[in-house]
Amino acid sequence: MSKRILKLTPLDLPLLLFLLSAVLGLWPAYDRALCWNTLIALGAGFLLYILISRLAVSRRWWHAIAAIIVFASVLLSLYFVTQYAHLGYPEKVGVISRLGVLISKIAPSVADWAPKANGVATFLEGGFFLAVALVLTEKRIGWRIGGGIGAGLIALALLMSASRGAWLAVAVTAVIWAAIHWRLARAVAIAGGILALGLVVYVIVRGDVTALGDIPIIKQTLAPMFIRPDRLAVYRGSVYLIQDFPLTGIGLGGQFAMVYAKYALLIQHAFLYYSHNLYLEAWLEQGLPGITALLWLMAALYQAARTRARPGADLLYQSTWLGLTATFLHGITDARQYVDLWCWFPFFGLLGLDAAILLRRSPPGRRWTFPAGVVGVFLAAVLVSLHPLPATWHADLGCVLQARGDLPESLDDGQRAALRQQAANQYRRAIQIAPHDRTAQQRLGLVLMEEAPGGPKKQHHAQSIGIGLRVGGRTGESAPPAPRRP
Repeated sequence: MSKRILKLTPLDLPLLLFLLSAVLGLWPAYDRALCWNTLIALGAGFLLYILISRLAVSRRWWHAIAAIIVFASVLLSLYFVTQYAHLGYPEKVGVISRLGVLISKIAPSVADWAPKANGVATFLEGGFFLAVALVLTEKRIGWRIGGGIGAGLIALALLMSASRGAWLAVAVTAVIWAAIHWRLARAVAIAGGILALGLVVYVIVRGDVTALGDIPIIKQTLAPMFIRPDRLAVYRGSVYLIQDFPLTGIGLGGQFAMVYAKYALLIQHAFLYYSHNLYLEAWLEQGLPGITALLWLMAALYQAARTRARPGADLLYQSTWLGLTATFLHGITDARQYVDLWCWFPFFGLLGLDAAILLRRSPPGRRWTFPAGVVGVFLAAVLVSLHPLPATWHADLGCVLQARGDLPESLDDGQRAALRQQAANQYRRAIQIAPHDRTAQQRLGLVLMEEAPGGPKKQHHAQSIGIGLRVGGRTGESAPPAPRRP
């Protein structure tokens, strides 16, 4: 066992890079006091992963740790279900709210902690598949009945969360799991995949996701629940920020609210607190290294799932990477881990259980080929889009300095002016290298407008807005207006 513990798993290095990217995320943050909780949570999660992945090489330890994760999920589910009406959750689906009121008539109010329903769903979605696998592989009838009740309670809590992203993620993952074992389910999965691809093509051709409402069946069933123009506007604004900070990100922790308000919405007060997308949030908070690490982790996870699966059911191993699949799918529509930091616990726990099984199995040859290919293609595409890279770096650095000058409340006028001047110098360097750099032109205009409204500086800002729109800035009806000054 000692030799196995010292070996590297395919997940170790991407997770280490993910943690290091969080440390690097301290540097661009305009307020580092907002970083520490997230950094501590990710550091604790990484240590939890190392501990679980090495201890759970023993099958007895594996089952014990899996039971702890499921038990934590059951406890949260029990609390959420019984306290649903007492904690005043807003009504999203009438039937679910009435069910919560009915259950709460039986259960008294016992606490004041009101976790966000989407956070509860994020915590539970991965553990649900682990609970099902433990039930299906348990031979003792008493434990099997108890486990079945626990899995049912988790499913009920997921339903009552009214998290549509979690529902869709769990449903798709369940179909994938069934497709692994049954031919009919494979046919259903293939048909569903073709249909989903067709809908994606339809949306691309129409140029608007709300066009799905033109299809009668979708309009009556899925559109009211899943088509969210407001959420899409947040994604567009988040992508705009990534274009400004592509290398460094905006910084770890709670930087998003004011950075998004100031530079995407062009307002002076916090409006939203995170991007509602796991991949955008990882890029924003941890920069290019963070999103690269996350994609590397996913590629390594699925490479191992394909090459190290054993013939037969292999339910316990499948439950780990399928539970993570539900998390990754839900991450397309939400990123509660970065807000409710306790949601990282099952994520790192499932990764640890997955890695522990990999340590028990002989690695195949060329196990790094697919992850290296995914990371290589992604980085190549990003670097091509950021050409010329020196201009991008100067513009990114200028954005970091500008945020440090604009957003902290503790600075005096002299400190703000000095930081804005440093930012302007970086933007000018970027423009010397790439005269039509959108970020540098627009941000330099904003700096000049902050210094002195009107005159040639106002004309420069108007010119910079035009350049930005021509080369891919904020376009269309969703574009925030240019800032107006008297």
